[in-house]
Amino acid sequence: MKNKLIKLAKQEGIELEIYETKTKRTDINLLNKEEKLFQIVNTSNYIIKAIINGKCIKFATGSIKNPSKVIENIKTIFAIQDNDNENNLSKGYINNKEKNSEKLDYNQVKRDLLSLNSLKEKYPEIINVEINYSHYDKGYFIDNENCKMVDEGYYNEYSVGITASENNTNKVSYISFYSKKYNFEEFYNYILKRVESLIKKLDGNSCITKKYDIILKNTAVSDILRTFASMFDTENIMLNESVLVDKYKKKVFSDKITIIEDPNGDSAILKRSFDSEGTKTNYKVIVDSGVFTKRINNVEYALKSKEEATGNAYGVNNLFIKPSDDTFEDLVSKLNNGIIIDEVMGLHSGIDVKSGNISVQAEGLLVEDGKITKGLTMIILSTNIFELFTNVVSVGNDLSKSSPSISAPSLLLNNITIAGKE
Repeated sequence: MKNKLIKLAKQEGIELEIYETKTKRTDINLLNKEEKLFQIVNTSNYIIKAIINGKCIKFATGSIKNPSKVIENIKTIFAIQDNDNENNLSKGYINNKEKNSEKLDYNQVKRDLLSLNSLKEKYPEIINVEINYSHYDKGYFIDNENCKMVDEGYYNEYSVGITASENNTNKVSYISFYSKKYNFEEFYNYILKRVESLIKKLDGNSCITKKYDIILKNTAVSDILRTFASMFDTENIMLNESVLVDKYKKKVFSDKITIIEDPNGDSAILKRSFDSEGTKTNYKVIVDSGVFTKRINNVEYALKSKEEATGNAYGVNNLFIKPSDDTFEDLVSKLNNGIIIDEVMGLHSGIDVKSGNISVQAEGLLVEDGKITKGLTMIILSTNIFELFTNVVSVGNDLSKSSPSISAPSLLLNNITIAGKE
Protein backbone atom coordinates (compact mmCIF):
# COMPACT_ATOMS: atom_id res chain seq x y z
CA MET A 1 0.00 0.00 0.00
CA LYS A 2 2.87 2.38 0.79
CA ASN A 3 4.51 1.85 -2.60
CA LYS A 4 1.16 2.38 -4.33
CA LEU A 5 0.65 5.68 -2.48
CA ILE A 6 4.19 6.89 -3.32
CA LYS A 7 3.72 6.08 -7.03
CA LEU A 8 0.29 7.73 -7.16
CA ALA A 9 1.71 10.88 -5.55
CA LYS A 10 4.53 11.02 -8.08
CA GLN A 11 1.98 10.90 -10.92
CA GLU A 12 0.34 13.97 -9.35
CA GLY A 13 3.65 15.86 -9.13
CA ILE A 14 3.99 15.29 -5.37
CA GLU A 15 7.16 14.10 -3.65
CA LEU A 16 5.92 11.85 -0.84
CA GLU A 17 7.40 10.23 2.23
CA ILE A 18 5.66 7.93 4.70
CA TYR A 19 6.79 7.58 8.31
CA GLU A 20 5.07 4.64 9.98
CA THR A 21 5.05 3.69 13.65
CA LYS A 22 3.95 0.13 14.50
CA THR A 23 3.27 -0.99 18.05
CA LYS A 24 2.45 -4.42 19.39
CA ARG A 25 1.66 -4.11 23.08
CA THR A 26 0.85 -6.86 25.56
CA ASP A 27 -0.90 -5.48 28.68
CA ILE A 28 -1.56 -7.04 32.07
CA ASN A 29 -3.48 -5.25 34.83
CA LEU A 30 -3.99 -6.63 38.33
CA LEU A 31 -5.80 -5.15 41.32
CA ASN A 32 -4.59 -6.88 44.46
CA LYS A 33 -5.02 -10.58 43.56
CA GLU A 34 -7.55 -10.12 40.77
CA GLU A 35 -6.62 -10.06 37.10
CA LYS A 36 -8.48 -7.13 35.53
CA LEU A 37 -7.00 -7.15 32.05
CA PHE A 38 -4.93 -9.20 29.66
CA GLN A 39 -4.82 -7.96 26.07
CA ILE A 40 -2.63 -7.77 22.99
CA VAL A 41 -3.05 -4.61 20.92
CA ASN A 42 -1.59 -3.85 17.48
CA THR A 43 -1.62 -0.27 16.14
CA SER A 44 -0.12 1.61 13.20
CA ASN A 45 0.13 5.36 12.73
CA TYR A 46 1.55 7.41 9.89
CA ILE A 47 3.04 10.84 9.28
CA ILE A 48 2.84 11.89 5.64
CA LYS A 49 5.40 14.38 4.32
CA ALA A 50 4.49 15.93 0.97
CA ILE A 51 6.51 18.41 -1.09
CA ILE A 52 5.21 20.41 -4.05
CA ASN A 53 7.45 23.01 -5.75
CA GLY A 54 9.84 22.97 -2.81
CA LYS A 55 7.15 23.68 -0.18
CA CYS A 56 6.36 21.07 2.44
CA ILE A 57 3.41 19.96 4.54
CA LYS A 58 3.15 17.17 7.10
CA PHE A 59 0.10 15.56 8.64
CA ALA A 60 -0.74 12.51 10.73
CA THR A 61 -3.21 9.80 9.84
CA GLY A 62 -4.25 6.43 11.25
CA SER A 63 -4.71 4.78 7.84
CA ILE A 64 -3.40 4.86 4.26
CA LYS A 65 -5.74 2.17 2.97
CA ASN A 66 -7.30 4.64 0.52
CA PRO A 67 -4.36 6.22 -1.39
CA SER A 68 -6.64 8.40 -3.56
CA LYS A 69 -8.18 9.92 -0.42
CA VAL A 70 -4.72 10.65 1.00
CA ILE A 71 -3.74 12.47 -2.22
CA GLU A 72 -6.99 14.45 -2.04
CA ASN A 73 -6.18 15.49 1.53
CA ILE A 74 -2.68 16.60 0.49
CA LYS A 75 -4.05 18.82 -2.28
CA THR A 76 -6.65 20.31 0.06
CA ILE A 77 -4.04 21.16 2.69
CA PHE A 78 -1.77 22.80 0.13
CA ALA A 79 -4.72 24.82 -1.19
CA ILE A 80 -5.68 26.25 2.21
CA GLN A 81 -2.28 26.44 3.90
CA ASP A 82 -0.01 29.29 2.88
CA ASN A 83 3.48 28.54 4.14
CA ASP A 84 7.10 28.78 3.11
CA ASN A 85 8.26 25.69 4.99
CA GLU A 86 11.27 24.15 3.31
CA ASN A 87 12.14 20.52 3.80
CA ASN A 88 13.49 17.52 1.95
CA LEU A 89 12.91 13.80 1.73
CA SER A 90 15.04 11.20 3.47
CA LYS A 91 17.76 9.35 1.61
CA GLY A 92 19.46 6.05 2.24
CA TYR A 93 18.84 2.57 3.58
CA ILE A 94 18.93 1.47 7.22
CA ASN A 95 17.90 -1.91 8.57
CA ASN A 96 18.25 -1.93 12.37
CA LYS A 97 16.40 -4.81 14.02
CA GLU A 98 17.03 -5.66 17.67
CA LYS A 99 16.57 -9.36 18.23
CA ASN A 100 14.62 -10.31 21.36
CA SER A 101 16.28 -13.52 22.53
CA GLU A 102 13.95 -14.06 25.51
CA LYS A 103 10.52 -15.62 25.09
CA LEU A 104 8.24 -14.34 27.81
CA ASP A 105 5.98 -16.75 29.66
CA TYR A 106 3.07 -14.45 30.48
CA ASN A 107 1.71 -16.88 33.06
CA GLN A 108 5.01 -16.53 34.92
CA VAL A 109 4.84 -12.75 34.50
CA LYS A 110 1.37 -12.82 36.11
CA ARG A 111 2.69 -14.91 39.00
CA ASP A 112 5.54 -12.46 39.48
CA LEU A 113 3.17 -9.51 39.51
CA LEU A 114 0.75 -11.24 41.89
CA SER A 115 3.64 -11.79 44.31
CA LEU A 116 3.69 -8.02 44.88
CA ASN A 117 0.68 -8.57 47.12
CA SER A 118 3.15 -9.90 49.69
CA LEU A 119 3.92 -6.22 50.32
CA LYS A 120 0.58 -6.06 52.18
CA GLU A 121 1.87 -8.70 54.59
CA LYS A 122 5.21 -6.99 55.07
CA TYR A 123 3.63 -3.54 55.44
CA PRO A 124 0.18 -3.74 57.09
CA GLU A 125 -0.36 -0.06 56.21
CA ILE A 126 -0.77 -1.02 52.53
CA ILE A 127 -4.42 -1.53 51.60
CA ASN A 128 -4.31 -1.67 47.78
CA VAL A 129 -1.80 -2.70 45.15
CA GLU A 130 -2.65 -1.99 41.49
CA ILE A 131 -0.14 -3.38 39.02
CA ASN A 132 0.29 -2.68 35.30
CA TYR A 133 2.75 -4.37 33.02
CA SER A 134 3.28 -3.89 29.29
CA HIS A 135 5.68 -5.47 26.82
CA TYR A 136 6.27 -3.34 23.72
CA ASP A 137 7.47 -4.40 20.30
CA LYS A 138 8.05 -1.18 18.35
CA GLY A 139 8.80 -0.57 14.72
CA TYR A 140 9.64 2.67 12.88
CA PHE A 141 9.68 2.76 9.08
CA ILE A 142 10.41 5.45 6.49
CA ASP A 143 9.60 4.94 2.81
CA ASN A 144 9.96 7.20 -0.21
CA GLU A 145 11.19 6.70 -3.74
CA ASN A 146 14.85 6.76 -2.69
CA CYS A 147 14.71 5.60 0.89
CA LYS A 148 13.85 2.60 3.04
CA MET A 149 14.63 2.72 6.74
CA VAL A 150 13.72 0.27 9.51
CA ASP A 151 14.16 0.51 13.30
CA GLU A 152 12.70 -2.33 15.35
CA GLY A 153 13.08 -2.90 19.07
CA TYR A 154 11.37 -3.84 22.30
CA TYR A 155 11.18 -2.96 25.98
CA ASN A 156 9.20 -3.59 29.17
CA GLU A 157 7.17 -1.13 31.22
CA TYR A 158 6.07 -1.75 34.81
CA SER A 159 3.94 0.53 36.97
CA VAL A 160 2.41 0.15 40.41
CA GLY A 161 -0.05 2.25 42.37
CA ILE A 162 0.26 1.56 46.09
CA THR A 163 -2.29 2.93 48.57
CA ALA A 164 -1.31 3.03 52.24
CA SER A 165 -3.37 4.16 55.23
CA GLU A 166 -2.67 4.94 58.86
CA ASN A 167 -4.66 6.92 61.44
CA ASN A 168 -7.16 8.05 58.77
CA THR A 169 -4.35 9.32 56.56
CA ASN A 170 -4.25 7.85 53.06
CA LYS A 171 -1.35 8.19 50.65
CA VAL A 172 -0.85 6.84 47.16
CA SER A 173 2.48 6.32 45.43
CA TYR A 174 2.69 5.73 41.67
CA ILE A 175 5.88 3.97 40.62
CA SER A 176 7.08 3.53 37.03
CA PHE A 177 10.00 1.43 35.86
CA TYR A 178 11.38 0.58 32.41
CA SER A 179 13.82 -2.10 31.32
CA LYS A 180 15.07 -3.63 28.08
CA LYS A 181 15.00 -7.22 29.31
CA TYR A 182 12.29 -8.52 31.63
CA ASN A 183 13.72 -8.09 35.14
CA PHE A 184 11.14 -8.56 37.88
CA GLU A 185 13.71 -8.87 40.68
CA GLU A 186 15.19 -5.46 39.92
CA PHE A 187 11.69 -3.98 39.71
CA TYR A 188 10.72 -5.52 43.07
CA ASN A 189 13.79 -4.10 44.83
CA TYR A 190 13.08 -0.74 43.21
CA ILE A 191 9.54 -0.81 44.64
CA LEU A 192 10.73 -1.71 48.14
CA LYS A 193 12.75 1.51 48.45
CA ARG A 194 9.77 3.60 47.36
CA VAL A 195 7.40 1.78 49.73
CA GLU A 196 9.63 2.43 52.72
CA SER A 197 9.56 6.14 51.90
CA LEU A 198 5.77 6.05 51.45
CA ILE A 199 5.28 4.46 54.90
CA LYS A 200 7.51 7.07 56.55
CA LYS A 201 5.42 9.86 55.01
CA LEU A 202 2.12 8.55 56.43
CA ASP A 203 2.81 10.40 59.68
CA GLY A 204 4.89 13.09 58.02
CA ASN A 205 4.36 16.82 58.32
CA SER A 206 5.70 20.03 56.86
CA CYS A 207 8.82 22.04 57.59
CA ILE A 208 9.93 25.63 58.19
CA THR A 209 10.28 27.73 55.03
CA LYS A 210 13.96 28.42 54.40
CA LYS A 211 16.91 27.44 52.22
CA TYR A 212 18.08 23.87 52.73
CA ASP A 213 20.73 21.53 51.49
CA ILE A 214 18.76 18.88 49.64
CA ILE A 215 19.07 15.65 47.73
CA LEU A 216 16.84 15.67 44.68
CA LYS A 217 16.13 11.99 44.03
CA ASN A 218 16.89 10.62 40.58
CA THR A 219 13.22 10.21 39.62
CA ALA A 220 12.48 13.84 40.53
CA VAL A 221 15.52 15.08 38.57
CA SER A 222 14.39 12.99 35.59
CA ASP A 223 10.85 14.41 35.78
CA ILE A 224 12.15 17.98 35.83
CA LEU A 225 14.66 17.36 33.02
CA ARG A 226 11.89 15.77 30.93
CA THR A 227 9.70 18.85 31.40
CA PHE A 228 12.56 21.14 30.30
CA ALA A 229 13.94 18.90 27.52
CA SER A 230 12.54 21.13 24.77
CA MET A 231 14.73 24.02 25.97
CA PHE A 232 17.56 22.64 23.82
CA ASP A 233 15.48 22.81 20.60
CA THR A 234 16.63 25.31 17.97
CA GLU A 235 12.95 25.91 17.16
CA ASN A 236 12.07 27.00 20.71
CA ILE A 237 15.22 29.11 20.96
CA MET A 238 14.49 30.92 17.66
CA LEU A 239 10.85 31.47 18.71
CA ASN A 240 11.90 32.79 22.15
CA GLU A 241 10.07 29.91 23.84
CA SER A 242 13.14 28.49 25.57
CA VAL A 243 14.84 29.50 28.79
CA LEU A 244 18.13 29.12 26.88
CA VAL A 245 17.56 32.01 24.44
CA ASP A 246 20.90 33.84 24.07
CA LYS A 247 22.66 31.13 26.11
CA TYR A 248 24.19 29.07 23.29
CA LYS A 249 27.88 28.34 23.82
CA LYS A 250 27.67 29.90 27.29
CA LYS A 251 28.01 28.40 30.76
CA VAL A 252 24.50 27.81 32.11
CA PHE A 253 24.91 25.13 34.83
CA SER A 254 27.46 23.80 37.28
CA ASP A 255 30.56 22.23 35.76
CA LYS A 256 29.35 19.01 37.42
CA ILE A 257 26.42 18.86 34.99
CA THR A 258 27.01 17.18 31.63
CA ILE A 259 23.93 16.26 29.59
CA ILE A 260 24.26 13.67 26.85
CA GLU A 261 21.94 12.19 24.24
CA ASP A 262 22.86 8.74 22.90
CA PRO A 263 19.81 7.49 20.95
CA ASN A 264 21.53 4.47 19.43
CA GLY A 265 23.78 3.60 22.36
CA ASP A 266 23.78 0.40 24.40
CA SER A 267 22.17 2.18 27.35
CA ALA A 268 19.07 3.17 25.36
CA ILE A 269 15.86 1.40 26.39
CA LEU A 270 14.74 1.60 22.76
CA LYS A 271 17.48 2.34 20.24
CA ARG A 272 16.70 4.79 17.44
CA SER A 273 19.10 4.98 14.53
CA PHE A 274 17.05 7.63 12.69
CA ASP A 275 14.33 10.15 13.56
CA SER A 276 10.89 10.63 12.02
CA GLU A 277 12.45 12.56 9.10
CA GLY A 278 15.10 9.97 8.31
CA THR A 279 18.01 11.91 9.81
CA LYS A 280 20.52 9.56 11.40
CA THR A 281 20.80 9.90 15.16
CA ASN A 282 24.15 10.23 16.88
CA TYR A 283 25.86 10.58 20.23
CA LYS A 284 25.97 14.22 21.27
CA VAL A 285 27.03 16.24 24.31
CA ILE A 286 24.37 18.92 24.71
CA VAL A 287 25.71 20.45 27.92
CA ASP A 288 29.42 19.91 28.55
CA SER A 289 30.57 20.61 32.12
CA GLY A 290 27.85 23.26 32.43
CA VAL A 291 28.32 24.83 28.97
CA PHE A 292 25.43 24.67 26.48
CA THR A 293 27.36 23.27 23.52
CA LYS A 294 24.82 21.63 21.19
CA ARG A 295 21.39 22.71 19.96
CA ILE A 296 19.05 20.01 18.66
CA ASN A 297 16.71 20.37 15.71
CA ASN A 298 14.68 18.88 12.89
CA VAL A 299 15.29 19.44 9.15
CA GLU A 300 13.14 22.59 8.94
CA TYR A 301 14.98 24.40 11.73
CA ALA A 302 18.35 23.08 10.63
CA LEU A 303 17.73 24.85 7.32
CA LYS A 304 16.55 28.03 9.08
CA SER A 305 19.52 28.12 11.43
CA LYS A 306 22.00 26.90 8.78
CA GLU A 307 23.03 24.04 11.04
CA GLU A 308 23.05 20.30 10.47
CA ALA A 309 19.90 18.38 11.40
CA THR A 310 20.61 16.47 14.62
CA GLY A 311 18.09 13.62 14.31
CA ASN A 312 15.63 15.03 16.87
CA ALA A 313 12.45 15.51 14.86
CA TYR A 314 10.68 13.27 17.39
CA GLY A 315 12.28 14.93 20.43
CA VAL A 316 15.02 13.24 22.45
CA ASN A 317 15.84 9.62 23.17
CA ASN A 318 18.20 8.33 25.84
CA LEU A 319 18.93 11.82 27.14
CA PHE A 320 20.68 11.69 30.51
CA ILE A 321 22.74 13.62 33.01
CA LYS A 322 26.16 11.98 33.18
CA PRO A 323 26.43 10.12 36.48
CA SER A 324 29.39 10.32 38.86
CA ASP A 325 30.76 7.81 41.39
CA ASP A 326 28.76 8.62 44.53
CA THR A 327 26.09 6.14 45.61
CA PHE A 328 22.82 7.44 47.00
CA GLU A 329 24.07 6.48 50.48
CA ASP A 330 27.19 8.60 49.86
CA LEU A 331 24.97 11.59 49.05
CA VAL A 332 22.94 11.08 52.25
CA SER A 333 26.15 10.93 54.26
CA LYS A 334 27.40 14.14 52.63
CA LEU A 335 24.04 15.85 53.19
CA ASN A 336 24.25 15.23 56.94
CA ASN A 337 21.40 17.66 57.70
CA GLY A 338 18.79 18.56 55.12
CA ILE A 339 15.92 17.21 53.03
CA ILE A 340 15.55 14.44 50.49
CA ILE A 341 12.97 15.33 47.81
CA ASP A 342 11.80 12.04 46.32
CA GLU A 343 8.57 13.13 44.67
CA VAL A 344 7.47 16.24 42.77
CA MET A 345 3.91 16.82 41.56
CA GLY A 346 2.15 19.27 39.25
CA LEU A 347 5.11 19.78 36.94
CA HIS A 348 3.13 21.07 33.97
CA SER A 349 1.34 23.71 36.04
CA GLY A 350 4.22 24.48 38.41
CA ILE A 351 7.01 24.87 35.85
CA ASP A 352 7.42 27.73 33.39
CA VAL A 353 9.66 26.40 30.62
CA LYS A 354 10.16 29.90 29.21
CA SER A 355 11.34 31.61 32.42
CA GLY A 356 12.77 28.50 34.05
CA ASN A 357 10.86 29.05 37.29
CA ILE A 358 9.91 25.98 39.32
CA SER A 359 7.30 25.94 42.06
CA VAL A 360 5.95 22.46 42.59
CA GLN A 361 4.40 20.46 45.39
CA ALA A 362 6.85 17.96 46.79
CA GLU A 363 7.29 15.23 49.36
CA GLY A 364 10.37 13.78 50.92
CA LEU A 365 12.32 12.83 54.01
CA LEU A 366 14.12 14.79 56.71
CA VAL A 367 17.78 13.92 57.27
CA GLU A 368 19.41 14.71 60.63
CA ASP A 369 23.02 13.84 61.44
CA GLY A 370 23.24 11.73 58.29
CA LYS A 371 20.16 9.63 59.09
CA ILE A 372 16.60 9.72 57.74
CA THR A 373 14.39 10.62 60.69
CA LYS A 374 10.88 11.34 59.36
CA GLY A 375 8.69 11.93 56.37
CA LEU A 376 7.85 15.35 54.95
CA THR A 377 4.63 16.30 53.19
CA MET A 378 2.90 19.57 52.22
CA ILE A 379 6.11 21.23 51.07
CA ILE A 380 6.96 23.25 47.96
CA LEU A 381 10.17 23.07 45.94
CA SER A 382 10.74 26.69 44.93
CA THR A 383 13.66 27.35 42.58
CA ASN A 384 14.50 27.73 38.89
CA ILE A 385 16.32 25.52 36.43
CA PHE A 386 19.53 27.57 36.59
CA GLU A 387 19.73 27.53 40.40
CA LEU A 388 18.81 23.84 40.46
CA PHE A 389 21.58 22.76 38.07
CA THR A 390 24.11 25.31 39.36
CA ASN A 391 23.97 24.65 43.11
CA VAL A 392 25.30 21.11 42.63
CA VAL A 393 27.56 19.71 45.33
CA SER A 394 27.66 16.07 44.14
CA VAL A 395 26.18 13.93 41.38
CA GLY A 396 25.06 10.38 42.12
CA ASN A 397 25.62 7.18 40.16
CA ASP A 398 22.00 5.98 40.33
CA LEU A 399 20.51 6.71 36.90
CA SER A 400 16.72 6.62 37.09
CA LYS A 401 14.58 4.08 35.20
CA SER A 402 11.26 5.90 35.45
CA SER A 403 11.18 7.02 31.79
CA PRO A 404 12.07 5.19 28.56
CA SER A 405 13.74 8.24 27.01
CA ILE A 406 15.17 10.48 29.78
CA SER A 407 17.14 9.56 32.89
CA ALA A 408 19.13 11.26 35.62
CA PRO A 409 21.05 10.48 38.80
CA SER A 410 20.25 11.91 42.22
CA LEU A 411 21.78 15.34 42.91
CA LEU A 412 23.07 16.83 46.17
CA LEU A 413 22.31 20.56 46.08
CA ASN A 414 22.86 23.43 48.47
CA ASN A 415 20.85 26.57 49.19
CA ILE A 416 17.48 25.54 47.70
CA THR A 417 14.27 27.07 49.03
CA ILE A 418 11.74 24.64 50.49
CA ALA A 419 8.48 26.28 51.49
CA GLY A 420 6.53 24.63 54.33
CA LYS A 421 3.63 25.32 56.66
CA GLU A 422 5.48 25.33 59.98
